[in-house]
Amino acid sequence: MNKKELELYIHIPFCVRKCSYCDFLSAPATEQTREAYMAALFAEIGGRAKDYSDRTVTSIFIGGGTPSLLSGEQIGQLMDRIREQFAMAQDAEITMEVNPGTASAEKLRNFYTAGINRLSIGMQSAQAEELKNLGRIHDFEGFCQVYREAVEAGFTNINVDIMSGLPGQTLASYRDTLEKVLHLEPMPQHISAYSLIVEPGTPFAEQKLDLPDEDTEREMYARTAEILAEYGFFQYEISNYASPESVCRHNLKYWHCEEYLGVGTGAASYMKTTSSGDYCRLKVITDTKAFSEIDWNDQSSLDKCFMECDILSLQEQMEEMAFLGLRTKEGVRLPSFYERFGKSFNEVYGEVVKKYTAMGMMKADETHVALTLKGMEVANWIMADFCG
Repeated sequence: MNKKELELYIHIPFCVRKCSYCDFLSAPATEQTREAYMAALFAEIGGRAKDYSDRTVTSIFIGGGTPSLLSGEQIGQLMDRIREQFAMAQDAEITMEVNPGTASAEKLRNFYTAGINRLSIGMQSAQAEELKNLGRIHDFEGFCQVYREAVEAGFTNINVDIMSGLPGQTLASYRDTLEKVLHLEPMPQHISAYSLIVEPGTPFAEQKLDLPDEDTEREMYARTAEILAEYGFFQYEISNYASPESVCRHNLKYWHCEEYLGVGTGAASYMKTTSSGDYCRLKVITDTKAFSEIDWNDQSSLDKCFMECDILSLQEQMEEMAFLGLRTKEGVRLPSFYERFGKSFNEVYGEVVKKYTAMGMMKADETHVALTLKGMEVANWIMADFCG
């Protein structure tokens, strides 16, 4: 009997310093703190893997923070621990985020030897002033060096992150960043193009920023799809573009509401409960010191492991499948929606679909409901209508 698939997310909550826009769980830490955390992470993997012996891991995403702050040896030990505890698909996609300011040729070779087969490198911008405003610890030349070293290490599946809507950014400077990425040798297989969101609690939230106006941001978004299409990339999600064979399998599973397990501080899981058959969302505690003291083999202490354990209502599950599915170019898979909920998508959201289809922002056929390019430009506004 074939085992069910499982996606695995690993959180590394360390960085050299927080970027001005970052609201992810991350902070600088000593080597001693990082070593203690890795020991605790290995313990969590061992403690939680026992519940998933009937699963095969088909994708792993090591995110942060800055995973590339760890040594090649630490990443090798992490991958060994995962292989010891989980059944792994032979063709598993294994992604690791890399900050160019923390990588080296030796590290990249060690990451590749450890089994990492996909990198996501955070360039963000090719413009010196924009990188400075973001608080990045690298420059464009440093990114280019790390990119070359990644290719030389053997990586053939590389994503590059860029950002639009930045302080001081113009349409011309953004286009220049895009063009520089597209003229890398070899050209990356995947590009993630995110629009800046100023989150509460970040340094940017406390500053008066010179941001592009709304019309310029929309123009940046439209030009991204047009320019990347000229180079053979297709847009498969609101912010993601790839060659056909290089879509991020891990993220696609997330957007289609497949089950995933998150380990490490602050990591979230989305799983179907064995008792009721409902879906629940678990979130590991965020306190690194408390996390390091958990005994994952002691059932009586497991209540201290999670800061959230929410059973999702049927309505919440339907909303999540709707707005996550609409992030993708493919859209919501209508047969999957009916199979999970016993209701047609039209029965639940027919009026909303009718409204935005008439506005040219959505399209629907017998198997899918999706946003048009016009709809993707205002996706957050549309998705609000799918939340009760």
